[in-house]
Amino acid sequence: MKNQRIEEASNELQLADNRVCFNSGRVENAQGEQRLEPLPLAFLNYLISRAGEIVSRQELLEHVWCNRQVTDDAIRRVVKKVRLALGDDAKEPRFIKTIPLQGYQFVGEAAKPIERQVQSQTPSSRWWVLASMALVTFLVWVLFFLLGTSSTPYEADIAPLTRISGSEMGGEYNAKTNTLMFMYRGSNREPFSLYAKDLNRDLLYRLSGDDGAYHGILMSPNGKQVLYKRDVGKGYQVFLADYHQGTLRNPRRLEIPQRNPSLQGWSANGQSVFYNAYVVGESPHYKTSSKAIFSYNLANHTSTQITFPLSKGRGDVLAKESFDGKYLAVVRNQQLRQYRLLVFALNDGNLLHETLLGFEASNLVWSQQQPNSLLLSSFKGQLARFHVGSGQLNVSPQITPGLNDVFGECAEDCLLMRRHGMNYRDIVSMPNPFSTSKSVPAMLKIASDQVEWSPIYSHDGNAVFYLSRDSRYSYLYQLVAEGPHAGEKTLLHRFDTLDAINGLQVSTNGAHLLGRREERLFMYDIPNQRFTWLTGDDEQIAYANWNADGRYIYFSRVEQHSYKLLRYDIETQTTERVRDDTLARIEDGAGRVFILRDDFWLVQTFSSGDEKRLVQLPRLAELTIIARKNAVYWADKQSLIVHLNKLDLDTMQQRSFPLSRNEWTFNFDLHPKLLSVIYSKELLAASDLVQVTGRE
Repeated sequence: MKNQRIEEASNELQLADNRVCFNSGRVENAQGEQRLEPLPLAFLNYLISRAGEIVSRQELLEHVWCNRQVTDDAIRRVVKKVRLALGDDAKEPRFIKTIPLQGYQFVGEAAKPIERQVQSQTPSSRWWVLASMALVTFLVWVLFFLLGTSSTPYEADIAPLTRISGSEMGGEYNAKTNTLMFMYRGSNREPFSLYAKDLNRDLLYRLSGDDGAYHGILMSPNGKQVLYKRDVGKGYQVFLADYHQGTLRNPRRLEIPQRNPSLQGWSANGQSVFYNAYVVGESPHYKTSSKAIFSYNLANHTSTQITFPLSKGRGDVLAKESFDGKYLAVVRNQQLRQYRLLVFALNDGNLLHETLLGFEASNLVWSQQQPNSLLLSSFKGQLARFHVGSGQLNVSPQITPGLNDVFGECAEDCLLMRRHGMNYRDIVSMPNPFSTSKSVPAMLKIASDQVEWSPIYSHDGNAVFYLSRDSRYSYLYQLVAEGPHAGEKTLLHRFDTLDAINGLQVSTNGAHLLGRREERLFMYDIPNQRFTWLTGDDEQIAYANWNADGRYIYFSRVEQHSYKLLRYDIETQTTERVRDDTLARIEDGAGRVFILRDDFWLVQTFSSGDEKRLVQLPRLAELTIIARKNAVYWADKQSLIVHLNKLDLDTMQQRSFPLSRNEWTFNFDLHPKLLSVIYSKELLAASDLVQVTGRE
């Protein structure tokens, strides 16, 4: 029997064996009584009001989240809460069905509940009912714990395209010539080389014959030319070469005026190429710097800026022209974790669509199978399709960890993607390169077949807190590093493996841990083993720091496209606004206060109200800043090397030390006595380019 549409859910509805009260949030069923929070309740209410219809992510953002900035992970968590309360199964749904790359659909039946008769119960019968409910609840909890809550990955056939060991990335596919191009290195200490695979003849070619560091490769639409970047010692330069049967011929450097451009793609007619580079803009108070898209004409060797982002983020990070030359798709980083998809009409430059993305897109490719649509994907395995005609963004609610960065289509249900293993980081410590002390603690290394990252020292330096991740969960551990209990490891908490856990910090008294899961702030009480959320699912939180005595937590929140610095009082559990246009507040033990503005200038503030600009830091979503003993420390990347930096506040002298080569991780921590530095060291990310059939 087809369910009739319910225009507006009533105060109480019966959903099979579930009785739901939309006023109180109470859900009653055989498991007992539960309560849904307002947001999951609003989601369920809206889905029921559209019963039988497919509700897109965009509609949910508009009607349930009221156009607030939320991630796909936040939406999935709400769906999980509703399913858990209703006893629903994502594999065999009775109520909420996931429609891949389209949205969600209410498939159950909703009816007015039958009035219940009140029956008297003897004390013994009441005891029996309560005991039965407790047993059912316990069994459900056990099953929940054993089975987990991770999204079911797609069933797909995965076939490698190259079959070589090492790390492959930056895949580029030309359908006209059936040629695959990519970057490859055999070990973590090697720079990337350029390779091509003729898929028609199953022949693999190495295109670069030297040991130069290459980054990015793009084949022209007709397959006769190749564009690539190479580090020449003074930064990257862009080269154009002719391509013929596995060889690059006649390479010539393009005179691109901007420093360190990032290649994006060819125009449809092959006469120009797109790249992005940083440009300086003006805000009401200071200069800003963000990336814009440029077009380089290969005939007259001129560059033209074609997008003009006014953002507090990195700006325009991806761009691709459609195969028919009608549209240009751009991914814009509006602010730290907010990304938007923009689609322009190339005939007149008009903006046709602007859509909020709930994830950080790392790849963008126009569809070869569905005209006027494009695919977006992330490193975490998120996948979405955007249709230009309807303006509809369909985000897949399910993710397969390890499959990411779609770069082409081979058929209607066949994608070309990158597959990587989960073992690509170890945790290591080393002597502090800026320390003159001869007393150095034992150098620590934490290695396993799981990803490990974000290590920090305990308040006394005797233990290390870090995260480890497998295909199902992220684990927060405490490892004793010194003393009679050295080597003891304690599991503190477990997260979904798709959650990004960042910004770990320990309070000065060692009693609490602070961190962020995606954009949500949490605190962990170490002695009492208690986990507490400090902010909600729908808040977009950036950097967070303890104050000097551990009484307060300073963090920034996005409000109406700007950053507001807030202060959370541990004792009263209240939050108050402190300052606008600010990302972070850092305090040291001597009472100095430092502010990271949203233009990434680090300034020292004084009680008089004066400010002193110290240094402009790299524009990173994750940035560690440590102020200790009259110095400030941070990490950045210079060419291919991550450097640890120290700014002496007395002399204003800045020193840098090369921490690691060919890496992308900037998180680190200093020993409380400044004796050593600990960080997550990248290994060779064993990965290959694969054909995935049945993904959608």
